[in-house]
Amino acid sequence: MKIIINGKTYTVKTEDSKTLRDIEGILPVTLTMKRNHDVEFTGELPVKPENDGRKISKIEPNGIYYYEGWNVLCMNYREGDISPYYITYLGEAEDPELSEYLKKADDTFTAVVEE
Repeated sequence: MKIIINGKTYTVKTEDSKTLRDIEGILPVTLTMKRNHDVEFTGELPVKPENDGRKISKIEPNGIYYYEGWNVLCMNYREGDISPYYITYLGEAEDPELSEYLKKADDTFTAVVEE
């Protein structure tokens, strides 16, 4: 998977799952990413993927996740425990610069997600 922000491409090393395959089925997609607290950006997906139950509550910088409650793709830039909430791990950006970019980004930006 690739995420393109302001002309820079970030490659994501993904972990195969039903949820990921469903999301890949709608790619390419352009998402409006919005800052959520001071840990992540979320962008609403145009369709709801099937969640295969791989839910975790510990997030990592550069992690790419899916949150079923809001039907959003999440890009995290800080480590944390989000209990009692759970998200589905999709993969990790190979370039650590993604989380550094996200920390300083405007509160809203556009991202293109491609296979």
